[in-house]
Amino acid sequence: MLNQKEANELIDRLSALEAPILSVYADINPASPDNKGGAWRKRIKNALKDIPEIQKRPEHALSLNDAILELINEERPAARTMALFAKQNHLGKLFVERVDLNVDLPVVDLRAGRSQARFGAPWIAPLIFAMDEYERTAVLHLNGSKWRFFELFLGDLKECDNVFAGFDEQDWKDLKEAAEFIRSGELRAKTEPDKSGSTKDTYAAKLGYWRHKLYVRLGRLLERALHARGINRLVLMGEEPETAVCLNALPRQLRAKVVARVHNPKDLDNPTVADIKKHVEPVLEDAERKAEMALLDEIQEQPGIWGLGKVLDALQIGQLDTLVVPFDSDAKIWACPDYGLVSADRETLAELCDGAEQVALGDRIFSLAGDYGTRLEFVEGPAKKRLNNEFGGIAAKRRW
Repeated sequence: MLNQKEANELIDRLSALEAPILSVYADINPASPDNKGGAWRKRIKNALKDIPEIQKRPEHALSLNDAILELINEERPAARTMALFAKQNHLGKLFVERVDLNVDLPVVDLRAGRSQARFGAPWIAPLIFAMDEYERTAVLHLNGSKWRFFELFLGDLKECDNVFAGFDEQDWKDLKEAAEFIRSGELRAKTEPDKSGSTKDTYAAKLGYWRHKLYVRLGRLLERALHARGINRLVLMGEEPETAVCLNALPRQLRAKVVARVHNPKDLDNPTVADIKKHVEPVLEDAERKAEMALLDEIQEQPGIWGLGKVLDALQIGQLDTLVVPFDSDAKIWACPDYGLVSADRETLAELCDGAEQVALGDRIFSLAGDYGTRLEFVEGPAKKRLNNEFGGIAAKRRW
């Protein structure tokens, strides 16, 4: 499982490589009928044969093309997508970085032959898209005194131990008793208002002050675990009203990170890792789409900035906090290689640059956002359609 730190280090490492680099993305999902018999290898071979620069053979070494084909013939990956980056020096020495992802990427589809290859600057855009689309998430499974903590990142789910190591045996016994009281329905009965419409007892009195403190302590341990792992999204999984009690006892900042509360998958008390992953992935996708629409609402109300020319101008004076684009944007921009400036039209750069060149927005957007400390947000589905129809295909939230 590629963790967040490793993913960031990988991006930095690839970004620092001197071009030209061979970048390959391929659908290698062994469960797909299209990959029966290792058909993905043939598709990579077809993608590579259209790049003449990698066919040249150094003295006493394989060509970059042949070296990569030899490498993938030996590999038996079990992931859904493979990203491979390779560089060969003049002596034929090979540098290779391979990343297996358990998620699908929009660069590998039927229209593109399920494999794409580029030779030049490292093509890291799809990796950054994956890190944005499949944001690191924690799943907390509540089942009486059995609290299980999971991390989900780039399609991989793993269970983490020792998150609640601060709890002793008596604490867990108390938690079990509290959970049984909550599940019994007695809590709900006691919280029904009387005929006057008021609730007689305070929350602490209904649940029991010591029980409430128990959940608060667990919430603090949970908050510490998320902070240590750099996680900003949390899913609570379990039965009502247990997840509701837990949510109410969480610290306010942690409560804001809860993107969903879901019941147990298939009513299982002890679901497997596979059960949990299958159960929460659709919920997280829905949460991602809703967050994207909310961001566009915020930009519209702020008001933010939209339209290619206005956004690029504002970006280059450091005015933008968040930049929103579709991953597969086909927009073209003009770039001045001498000064690093960009514009939506050539005329704007005429006074500063004689050799302005037209480039794809998607090839420059990552470095531009990084240069000006602007967060990049990709959108898909309904938000992508709205971005194209209402905002001209690009929008941004202002810093000032």
